[in-house]
Amino acid sequence: MGCVARLFPPVQSWGGVKAFAATTAGKVALIGLMTATLIGAFLYLGPYLTVPTFLVFGMLVPIYLGWKRPRQLALAGLIALLIAAPLTAPLEASALLQPSPAVGSAAFLPYGNGSAVIQNAVVHPFNAPAGSRFNFTAQLYPQYVPRGDSPLLWVTLWVSTCPGATSNSSQNCQSGYAFFQQNDTLGNATPTPSSVSFSVTLPGDNIWWWQMAGAVRNLSNQNLTWIFVDPGNGYGAVQGPVTGNFLSTYEYVLPAVYLAFFGYAGLVYFFALLVYAFFKSREARRQRERDSIPGPLPGGSATRPGAPPARSASATGGAAELTCPNCKAVVYPNEATCWKCGASLTAPSAPAPLP
Repeated sequence: MGCVARLFPPVQSWGGVKAFAATTAGKVALIGLMTATLIGAFLYLGPYLTVPTFLVFGMLVPIYLGWKRPRQLALAGLIALLIAAPLTAPLEASALLQPSPAVGSAAFLPYGNGSAVIQNAVVHPFNAPAGSRFNFTAQLYPQYVPRGDSPLLWVTLWVSTCPGATSNSSQNCQSGYAFFQQNDTLGNATPTPSSVSFSVTLPGDNIWWWQMAGAVRNLSNQNLTWIFVDPGNGYGAVQGPVTGNFLSTYEYVLPAVYLAFFGYAGLVYFFALLVYAFFKSREARRQRERDSIPGPLPGGSATRPGAPPARSASATGGAAELTCPNCKAVVYPNEATCWKCGASLTAPSAPAPLP
């Protein structure tokens, strides 16, 4: 039984966990937990779900474990945010350097007819030094163009540092971002599979995004329809290629990670902390007001905290205690003024009897 107890010790009680959280090692461990949950939530859940995760592990859990002071919570949250970003950036940079898979256009109407018109769109190489040439290729299947539309008229490639941009002006990014566009006009009017290729030189160390689309025209109303490749993300563009090395990518990613941490999780965390501090201060103020009220307390206590200590009748020569006529506080016998409000306790002298 002793060996089993040593191999499988009993689970530590919550009281023991709270006591450990009050030690230096416990504080370090709790900040480490806050940091780890920040990193994990950001990488696997995204910046939006990082907010409630950080509120739970950065505020609710520490408060439950005895961290009641808002200043202590604010310092711990700030440390976790400052540490989490440089630890997350290498992981994010490594993920960005992994080649994106080949993509294609939608197979359903009005962009396809049972299969995708544009298939296996990819860039090669995916990572190279600044100033390198990158080849963007795709397979075209004109036989899958929806009925009633013309054959493919042309295919256009857009490459930019602004995700999803198809011009040099986008509502998603500030003006001045790098942007390249190439067109390939098609003369093949028969439904014969073919390929298309674009070669683009990309300057500077950066993270690029690209989009590709083919154009067809409705034969009835002459309206133009763009058939875009669909990467299945919220940007509507394919991530990559990356110009530069790991270090340059890390330097590019780090400010963005800091902005995401403080702009989402940090902003909500410190706002919630202000609300918590407000209610904590109001509760303390009300407690002080309750403690300052004189009179007996429930449970048999003679006076409340803040009132003068009680004296026995023998200590005062058998004289009874007085009650202040102004604030009703209990006052020692033989006192001239009230200890609480300062009112005079000296009774006015009686008028002289009439002759």
